[in-house]
Amino acid sequence: MNKNTIISVLDKYYLNGIVESVKWSINNKNITVDFISPFKNLVGKVTSPNVDLEDCEIGIYNTSQFSKLIKIMDATIVLNLNKSERGTPLELTIADNQYDLNYYLSDLNLIETVPVINEPDIYDSEVHVTKEFISKFINAKKALGDIKQFSIKAEYTEGEGMECIIVLGDGAGYANKIKFKTPCEALFGLSELPFPADIMTEVLKANEDASEALIQISNEGLMKLTFKEEEIESIYYLVRLSDN
Repeated sequence: MNKNTIISVLDKYYLNGIVESVKWSINNKNITVDFISPFKNLVGKVTSPNVDLEDCEIGIYNTSQFSKLIKIMDATIVLNLNKSERGTPLELTIADNQYDLNYYLSDLNLIETVPVINEPDIYDSEVHVTKEFISKFINAKKALGDIKQFSIKAEYTEGEGMECIIVLGDGAGYANKIKFKTPCEALFGLSELPFPADIMTEVLKANEDASEALIQISNEGLMKLTFKEEEIESIYYLVRLSDN
């Protein structure tokens, strides 16, 4: 199978170290990875076809190490499972024309269960994400450095219509901030809500090549981000930051 398929799946949930331990579910060569961040402010799912493994559920406890192993392989790799006598997956083998690698799998009981998100029936605002939006956000975060939050609100502007206003920078009045606007859809506007800037940045970086991207925000404090890149789909739910 193509190594880049696995790398893309890894990048979309690992998010540069935010999520390490996950369960892979393989069904009819389709992979589903549900994940949750250690601080439980991010929940998500990545799905992709064309993963050449038999139907199984396996635990990847250390994604950073697994990613390093995959990235030294050639473009085409062969994946196989070694199982116990009872059929429990114990080890994932990865081979190309140079290497034969072994990655020991985690006990599934050590992987945190990912909750089902109770979504609102209707989100209060929607933003169709463009490459320009992604570039603006990433560059602003890079310029500001170690900031913890960004805020987003939607309001009507005369002559421009409904716009989402994104402000990167900590909430204190004296903090450095960068603001930009983007068109959005919102029937009644959107109250200003704070979200984690680091997570948002890594989500956008991991999905820079998406052909379709949508942000949906609820006044209840939930943000949903949906991306599609070729045949890989990824969904992320961010929980608003506390006001404290």
